[in-house]
Amino acid sequence: MPRNERLVICGDVEGLQESEGTGLRLNLHGSSPNVRLRISDVSKRLLANIPDDLVDLLEVASYIYAADSALSRGGKTDARMGAHWRRNFRFVIPVRLPDLWSSKPVSSALVETLSFLSDDEYEFEFQPLDNPPLGEVYFELPDSDATGFRPDEIVMFSGGLDSLAGTIEELAVHNKNVVLVSHRSATKISGVQQRLVDQLHCRFGTNRIFHVPVWVTLDGTISNESTHRTRSFLFAALGAVTARLFDRNRVRFFENGVVSLNLPPVGQVVGARATRTTHPQAIAGFRRVFSEVLRRPFDIGNPFAWLTKSEVVERISANGFGGLIRDTRSCTRVHDMTRLHTHCGRCSQCIDRRFAVLAAGQEHEDPAEAYKVDLFTGEREVEPEREMALAYVRSTTAIRDMSDIAFFTRYGETSRIVASFPEQANTVASRIFDLHKRHASVVCHMFDEAVSTNASGLREGILPSTCLISLVIGHRQGEAAYPERCSAREPDVKPDREIRIGIPENNKSVIFDRWGRLTGASAKFLIALAGPHEKAVKEKRAPERYSFTKTWDLVDAVGAGTDETLRRRVNRCRKAIGVLAKTAGESPPSLDAVIENDPRRGYRLNPTSVRLVSTTEVAKV
Repeated sequence: MPRNERLVICGDVEGLQESEGTGLRLNLHGSSPNVRLRISDVSKRLLANIPDDLVDLLEVASYIYAADSALSRGGKTDARMGAHWRRNFRFVIPVRLPDLWSSKPVSSALVETLSFLSDDEYEFEFQPLDNPPLGEVYFELPDSDATGFRPDEIVMFSGGLDSLAGTIEELAVHNKNVVLVSHRSATKISGVQQRLVDQLHCRFGTNRIFHVPVWVTLDGTISNESTHRTRSFLFAALGAVTARLFDRNRVRFFENGVVSLNLPPVGQVVGARATRTTHPQAIAGFRRVFSEVLRRPFDIGNPFAWLTKSEVVERISANGFGGLIRDTRSCTRVHDMTRLHTHCGRCSQCIDRRFAVLAAGQEHEDPAEAYKVDLFTGEREVEPEREMALAYVRSTTAIRDMSDIAFFTRYGETSRIVASFPEQANTVASRIFDLHKRHASVVCHMFDEAVSTNASGLREGILPSTCLISLVIGHRQGEAAYPERCSAREPDVKPDREIRIGIPENNKSVIFDRWGRLTGASAKFLIALAGPHEKAVKEKRAPERYSFTKTWDLVDAVGAGTDETLRRRVNRCRKAIGVLAKTAGESPPSLDAVIENDPRRGYRLNPTSVRLVSTTEVAKV
């Protein structure tokens, strides 16, 4: 097997063995499936004699997505991006139509499209599928058969601003009936999608909208990679299968052009780290793959390709549906969503959304408290998030002042974008330049307004040093991007030094060496984490194998009541630790120096910096 090749054996293929440490076995059916595909609310009438090519497409796309999710790129700390980020996949997949899938037109279209989409290498071997299950096994049938629905368009519906705006355009402006196809990867998002569909039903009637929710999930033991660059191929395949079930040959994505083209804001964002979900080259690839597999011309379109996000939001309002904006979700951190904070405010999608909503004058429909971190004045505590937010404003500022020659010199990848459109190259290039100029103008205008609004805070020095305004102003003045890192520190104190903690026998307080004592809810939370930490020490585990305590277990242990209450307590605890250190004349520890958290696994004491000792070993302040 070639170096770094990951063999992915699908279905019940026999006679092949996974190489130790690099292989993966996936199965959608059989005695021990670890990939689950369920498509809801498609009637038996539509499923009568479902063609083999459609079922094969469902299975192949699901296996590709599953392998993408299961095999890690090396994690956030991988410094050798060239060695670990790009994976070399070899798939062995049993299908009903092996000659079709092995043909050069299909295999070459598949490899080229996926390679661009995920920046990985692909090789496929398609074998005959013995005793194939019926395609109906993937469909959860509704109680009634008689849908009689005749759609004009098949729309990919994520529950975000753009897909909502597109759906409204089709229903309200073009008076079309639509099928909405939704990929449900998390319960929180499925609830969002269903609420929006219910409200659209109330406005337009159930006879004009047909919703097809799809679940593709993995066994929790094999979900190791969060980038999911092939998710859009799975999403598009689900749309194509649904379209053919309704005898249609077109699917529509709705995504604003700035996100679709996704020019990298900084030099560090290269390759597939800049997502290509609805990139024109990816869309063209989907069109080619599906046309070859289905053996008929099949179209994938994006009617919003030349709109900015603020223009998309303006359309929602202009069509009379501004009240639905607050029910959409754009945040990538689905597991961190709460009823209070539906958006983290830190990720690039949240930043892009907030600028767009403010520019469109729709902030009353998207309340500021829905964002855990305020766009302009909220503290950005993690360094990569600071750089990303700063880069967003820096890049748009630069684009606003660029000539067309400077723009295309800086963003050379626009050349392959131009080739993905049917129009003349000069026309496409002009539209790309104009699109980004409009976007840059809006972002710069909104940032300037924020600076004016917070002028007093800037003058008085009360804005957080890591908020977006401070970061940009500091950068413009030639200062370090992160001013707080220049603060005075005792010469004998290192930022990564050991943090020694003692817990008295009465379990009512926690004592930090040199810093002092914490009591109350903060102490109770730290004590709850101390038990698992001490157990890991006794078992002599490696730091990466120290266990996390699940959020809900901690909610019960400390009597927090809800996960949101627990998160607030964690924030207060971290701040209290920082105050102790400052009062003792030392710089506060980093955000996760004492308490580490993982959205999926919970919380733990940091095994690389925290040491539990007896109370006699700590110097009480």
